[in-house]
Amino acid sequence: MKDEKPIVTLIGTGQAEIGKVFIHKWPSSKCESCKYSSVCIRNLEPDRVYKVIKVRDKTLPCDLCEMEMRVVEVVDAEIPAAVPSKQAIERATITARLPNCKEQDCENYKLCFPIGLKDGVRCEILDVTESLRCLQELPLKKVLLRRARAS
Repeated sequence: MKDEKPIVTLIGTGQAEIGKVFIHKWPSSKCESCKYSSVCIRNLEPDRVYKVIKVRDKTLPCDLCEMEMRVVEVVDAEIPAAVPSKQAIERATITARLPNCKEQDCENYKLCFPIGLKDGVRCEILDVTESLRCLQELPLKKVLLRRARAS
């Protein structure tokens, strides 16, 4: 995968450490009028998982949260997931398809429905780690995915 261009954003100083992974949530309606909203919320996609790769030495006040926000650089985080074995090829680009499964007690349910992965999103397989046991007897592999960027 090509090196991903980092996104500059703001997060609470308590989360601002290299390697920290977080889910960007929907902003409050009060955020829209903030002078920092273009950096803090508008350049990230809601319900996406990001990883901090650099912490800058600049903080800004968030009046809404009543806390200091730190300027950081983030990229899309790697997401552990289950994919059909025939698609589990390292460095392959696939379209994520969430399965039609209701087996919520399955030990791999969270891999089949990982937080931050949306159906239909193009992803690159970074690593293939193991075969998984599926209650529906589907051949699945555990992989590490990252959203593919448009070329």
